Amino acid sequence: MLANVLKGPIAPLVVALAAATVLVAPSASRAGAPLSHPKTGEPAPEFVAMGADGQRHSLSDYRGSTVVLEWTSPVCPYVGQKYSAAVMQTLQRHARGEKAVWLSINTAASTKPGFLTPAAAKARVAATKAVVTAFLFDPDGHIGRSYGARTTPGMYVIDAQGRLAYEGALDDNPENNHTKVRQYVREAIDDLAAKRPVKLAETIPYGCAVEY
Repeated sequence: MLANVLKGPIAPLVVALAAATVLVAPSASRAGAPLSHPKTGEPAPEFVAMGADGQRHSLSDYRGSTVVLEWTSPVCPYVGQKYSAAVMQTLQRHARGEKAVWLSINTAASTKPGFLTPAAAKARVAATKAVVTAFLFDPDGHIGRSYGARTTPGMYVIDAQGRLAYEGALDDNPENNHTKVRQYVREAIDDLAAKRPVKLAETIPYGCAVEY
């Protein structure tokens, strides 16, 4: 179970957090603001965000490259197990090998358990050996709402023309207990690298509710 895999460089998580996890998160934030639902094949919502590196990053900065958006949280057991088992880092390295940009996004206000300061985010990236282009902050939830982000981990893949090519789950293995895993995000990255349409453009995400 989840409590048995939350170890290694990830900060300790209390078992009670598991009660807050969901396999399908609600379609609106806890504050009641509706979430958008951008359609695959259409332009991905533009955004500008501050990164842990102190720089401003916009989606348009990376036009011409495949971009992976990873909604992440330091207090989500599902995120924790994907990093503890090196599933996420393996995919990040594969994405880099395909010259894709990887942007991790933390949507959490300063009052939320998943909030990270820039220093804490940099320490987390170093501790987990994450392979990211930038770690971005979305404290007011604007980016998350524009993408309809519901879960951590929540994954989006954007093609070189700036169109949303994939949205949904990382894979079909929420608790890392399958021997044969379908890796949805890797498939999308590989399809775009081969200049072919993404075969599976949308799946149902799993994980913890985004902390709007």
